[in-house]
Order: sequence, then structure tokens, then C-alpha cells
Amino acid sequence: MALLEGRRQEVDRIPALCAARTYIKDAMEKYDAYWPESHKDPDKMAKLAAGVYRLTGNENISVPFEMTLEAEAIGAPIDFFEGRGKEVKWVNVKDFIAEEVSDMKLPEDPSKAGRIPVLCEAIRILKKEFEGKVPVMGILNAPFTSISSYIVEPTQFLKWIRTKPEKVKEFVDAATDTYAGFANAFKDAGADVIVITEEGVSLDNISPKAFDRIIKPYLSKLIGLIEPPIILHTCGQLISREKPDIETMSGLLECGGNALSIEERTPLEIAIEIRDKIKPDLPIGGNINAFTVIFEGPIEKIRDSVKQVIEKHVDMVMPGCDYWLETPSEHIKAFVDATIEFGTPPYWKK
Repeated sequence: MALLEGRRQEVDRIPALCAARTYIKDAMEKYDAYWPESHKDPDKMAKLAAGVYRLTGNENISVPFEMTLEAEAIGAPIDFFEGRGKEVKWVNVKDFIAEEVSDMKLPEDPSKAGRIPVLCEAIRILKKEFEGKVPVMGILNAPFTSISSYIVEPTQFLKWIRTKPEKVKEFVDAATDTYAGFANAFKDAGADVIVITEEGVSLDNISPKAFDRIIKPYLSKLIGLIEPPIILHTCGQLISREKPDIETMSGLLECGGNALSIEERTPLEIAIEIRDKIKPDLPIGGNINAFTVIFEGPIEKIRDSVKQVIEKHVDMVMPGCDYWLETPSEHIKAFVDATIEFGTPPYWKK
């Protein structure tokens, strides 16, 4: 928490955590907290979230475990794939509900919409047990990513970025206050940190020019409406490896927040160079491949990868995305142990 609150000199080692969603099958089995029940039952949600920490030492506890929470709260019907026993299947929407902004059913009270109360109760349960031990984080799927994936048909929405950019802007602008309300409900319930996952704004989907025109204004407003500290997490490539001057890293930094989490397709060295020019004290987290390193292993590869990002001066060691569902808990424990070994003391105290 000291790192996120700007008290870098009080930090005695680099932390090992995951800013994206944390859930693994080992924790589901150990604590009887399978999907879909742990998406809807606050006790099981808390059990699964805490289970990853208990089994591995991962230094944060996060809820929820999926990306439809906000879409459901504004009217999208959800398929939880119930009745499949212990088969684990990712939650999704049954239909896309909006072609116009007016089709979204923005709630008057975001704290009472959909499963937001379930998530808030899970946070209260976790905070009661883990306060002062490990940060409890509430994850907010940001409006652009949420709307483009679960509310408007995705191909159509991404086409609009080129053909109807003002319409895209209308959607995200209209939803901003409501999504801030969701996040502040998480804070009111006791979340220590809000993680805003804006996973759809990489160079794969949106140009730097479109980012500045459509994303930056609303994302800056959203961050300003939410009580800090806030970690902003993105997937995908934020800096072109072929032409590093083509990048959205600068724009994301200028949106605000207390830390930025990046994935492995964004080159860490260049990301830190850009950070040093714009916000030199802002912590950068990342950027270890969650699949080819942490899931596949072996443990020596995990240790080498952790050592490499620490030598490049990452501030928080993180996977670039969610832990892969079947990741062995001993692999995440090795990730945490390697961070403790190579990140003590942190590079800024050597």
C-alpha cells in the first residue's frame, strides 16, 4: 500500500501480486468454491478469492473473477452456464443489449444494481479477516472495454471507432458516472484498492489518435471520480516494437491513477523510459507472461523471469493478465518466493 500511496522509501521489498483477476482451480477444489456459485454467493466468492492468497502467498486478494458484472448491472442478461457440475466455464452475456446509448439501463443507484451488492458483501467479508494483512482489491471493468465486449456487438462497436467515433464517445461518456458509482460502492464496502481494467485500448484495437480523442477524456474523468488508490491495468501492446513512437502508454499515464500494470507485449524498458518522462514516481507493474511462464513453468523459468523484470526496475512484479485457470498453486508460490528473493531490498534502496 505504501508504494501506491507515494511512500516509496517506506517499502522494504518489491511486492508480488496480480492486478488482473485471480482464481485458480486448486483454490476452487481446496475451498469448495467453484464457478458459477462463487460468482453469486458472497461467502463462496470470498473463499475463492482468499484461497489464492492462502495457497500461494500472492500479495493481493481480488474480486470479482469475471468481466460481465458491470454489463449485467446495466441490463445485459448473463449466462452462468449452470448445471454443469464442476465443469468450469467463463461467464458471458446471452445477448448484446444496445445499439443506441438509450438502450443501456443505467441504474439510479449503482450500489444496488445487479450483483454489485454481492461483490460488496464479499469485500466486507474479506476486509474483516484480512485488514492490515494483505490488500483487498475491487476490480472495475472500465466502460470502453465493458461496452465493446458485453453490451454492444463487439465487431460493430470497433467499426464505429473509425466510422462513428462520436457514437463511441457518447456511449463511454454516458456510462462514466455509473461505473464510478460501482467502484465507489466497492470502496465503501472496504476495498483497499480499486483496479480499473481497461483491457480493450491497446494498439491492437485503437490508434493513439483515437485513444486521445475518445478514451483519454472519459478515463481521466472516471479516475477522478473514484477514491484512490487506483491501479490502471491494460492488456495488449501499448508501444509498437517496430516504431516505439507509436504508443498509447503516455496517454494512459496522463489519465491518472496511482500505478499502471502492463502485459508482456509492452516492452518494459521503453515503458519505464516513457514513465520517467511523464510521472517518474508512478509505480509500474508487470509484465510476466501468465501462460508461457507462470502456468507452463517450470519453476526455474519462473524464477528467471522474475529476476529479469526486477533487474529492469519494475516496481511491482505481476503477471500480464489473469492467472491461467489451471495454473498449479506451486507455480504462483514460486513466483512470489522469487520476488521476495530478488526484490529485497527494492532497486531504489540499493
